[in-house]
Amino acid sequence: MRVIAGKYKGRKLDTLKNLKVRPTSDRVKESVFSIIRNRVTDANFLDLCAGSGNIGIEALSQGAKQVTFLDKNPQSIRLIEQNLDRCGLNRQNPQIQIMRSDASKGISILSKQRKTYELIYFDPPYNSRIYERCITQISDERILENKGLLLIEHHHNTQLPLDIGTLRCDRQNRYGETRISFYRHKGFKK
Repeated sequence: MRVIAGKYKGRKLDTLKNLKVRPTSDRVKESVFSIIRNRVTDANFLDLCAGSGNIGIEALSQGAKQVTFLDKNPQSIRLIEQNLDRCGLNRQNPQIQIMRSDASKGISILSKQRKTYELIYFDPPYNSRIYERCITQISDERILENKGLLLIEHHHNTQLPLDIGTLRCDRQNRYGETRISFYRHKGFKK
């Protein structure tokens, strides 16, 4: 796993071998970031269920203003910190926020802190049952900016509703076993 573009291009990132962490492949990451490239610069970015921090670090590398890494697993939090170190980034850097929390509780905390994001990348374990609950929460608690984009990585067989709360899926891309679903607030154009 490596950073594919930007300031930290080519840096190798670690992943945990014996945990149920499934890092986003370089192929999927490269495709996703080519789609959102113009939105990343100066964006507030939430890496929800961050795992290794691979996606959030890519966002920082490609010019995100601030990245919040949220994961409930203490080993993942240590791995995120280690991968940030590999890029010469310190967790005290104001561009970086690391939160140890489950996704649902973390969304509530961010909402209470009045945090909002232009981009949210949500990548829970594929067999997780938290997809719809967390998408509903993201909609209800308004942590996604009005013109923001929620990207959800899931198994290609997982069927997510096209409409959840104020959000509508307007695009899906498949990469082998992986599908990325793109959600926006209804009524807001690309």
